[in-house]
Amino acid sequence: MNLCHLIVSVDLVFINECPILQENSDFLLCRGEVEEKIFSPWLQSLELKGLKFVENKVPTSLTTDVDSGCISSIVCGDDVYEADAFVLAMGLSSLQSIVKNSNVGSQECPFLRSDREFRNLLHLSTVDVISVKLWFDKKIIIPKVANVCSGFDDSSGWAFFDLTSVYDDYCEESITIVEAEFYNASHLVLLSDDDIVYEASSHLIKCIQDFEGAIVIRYSIRRSPNSVINFLPGSYKYTLRGSTSFPNLFIAGDWIVNRHGSFSKEKAYVTGLEAGNRVVDYFDIGDFAKIIAVEGDEPHIETLRSLNRRANELKSQIPFSEFFLQ
Repeated sequence: MNLCHLIVSVDLVFINECPILQENSDFLLCRGEVEEKIFSPWLQSLELKGLKFVENKVPTSLTTDVDSGCISSIVCGDDVYEADAFVLAMGLSSLQSIVKNSNVGSQECPFLRSDREFRNLLHLSTVDVISVKLWFDKKIIIPKVANVCSGFDDSSGWAFFDLTSVYDDYCEESITIVEAEFYNASHLVLLSDDDIVYEASSHLIKCIQDFEGAIVIRYSIRRSPNSVINFLPGSYKYTLRGSTSFPNLFIAGDWIVNRHGSFSKEKAYVTGLEAGNRVVDYFDIGDFAKIIAVEGDEPHIETLRSLNRRANELKSQIPFSEFFLQ
């Protein structure tokens, strides 16, 4: 095969991440808008290398080649795109939609109706995320750049970041810019922008009293429904690996299973590199990306992991152990 065509189907949801090294953490934040600082220059560089982007196309199904057992094309409504290999770098809910569509009379991907590997995805659930960026009219001292919070209501967790200390463009500002992210936020998604701003401001006041009396002079809200997998006891066995039962179909995302040890956005990035390496291996063309291993666990964490593995081994010997949560 001299000329290989690869299709990568990607969901892009820009949620700002941060590059200040936290105490006891390797969590980094981007020193500006992720879309502006990272994604746009990266996409432009790929276009200069001949990569073609097809925007605003939603994958609805896949087709197979009966003779080879490989995926032959991806269908986006009325458009069909053929390729030699495919990477689905999409969120769980997007792939679930493809599986569901295949179960309502679609003849293009009947394999999804009977393939347990994909049907199992319907056992998994997702949660809504809301990202709120607030500009306050005065300078407020925030002790920590990144703050993870819980206990303010019964259903959602949230985090907030001091962008004034992180973004190069904001460091000299006499105001305060904060970004808050709310997870499992289905009760907030349908609220008006003003109500969401009020909720976010109220949460901030409970954490730092200096926000009391501060006026929001500008805001930006991004609603991302069904964008993050809801990891629950028993869900692990239903998730996909990076390779599938189709030799030319690969998966990337923060919700799949791999052995790297990363999570969240870092895991999405790492699984993307792994998918690229699988494509290189499949075509036997190109160079493998180098993936940096995570640091080893601290002794007490490794001890607990060993105990957990041993407990699982013992549990597997118990009759009817397959009915236990995994």
